[in-house]
Amino acid sequence: MHLGPHVADVLAAHGYFVIGFNVKEYLKSFTSNSSTLQPADVSADYRELARYAARGSTTPPLLIGVSEGAGLSVLAAADDQTKPLVSGVIAVGLPELNELGWRWKDAWIYVSHGVPNEPTFSSGALVGRIAPIPLAAIQSTRDEFVPLQQIQQTMERAAEPKKLWVIQASDHRFSDNLPELDRRLLEAMTWAAHSQPH
Repeated sequence: MHLGPHVADVLAAHGYFVIGFNVKEYLKSFTSNSSTLQPADVSADYRELARYAARGSTTPPLLIGVSEGAGLSVLAAADDQTKPLVSGVIAVGLPELNELGWRWKDAWIYVSHGVPNEPTFSSGALVGRIAPIPLAAIQSTRDEFVPLQQIQQTMERAAEPKKLWVIQASDHRFSDNLPELDRRLLEAMTWAAHSQPH
């Protein structure tokens, strides 16, 4: 089960306007033998998405990402040009290291639980630059890709407003506790709305 579509379905069912995309396909489409995405490329693309999502709305969109998508959301929100266009980040299963490229050989990570041999960036090095917009993280207790201690350390490096929700679950996909994920996701949405800079 892919968690991103589940998150999108939950939000849409509660009346939120959702724009989603497949992160692996996004990375793959910009990966060649000699190049991958650069951090500035990601930020520029997210600015375009944010402008599109904001049409007809009085509030900037909230970036919500799962796993690598959470990392890309953090990267985008830490950019000074992107930050004014978004109202915060909700990161589900946020890795410390996130890749900027994807090739078929990188699929070995699903067995090894490692990091692909691609250019990467550190979430921990960026989270301190997201404030004053809010950063929420939702984490499984037994995430096989992102140890609980790792996300706790990452969130310690973030500035207020920030909040971490920890859910008792058996894996990265919260597969045995999706109802709790759904509740915490909606709670994080409400928290982010009430934690906007003044």
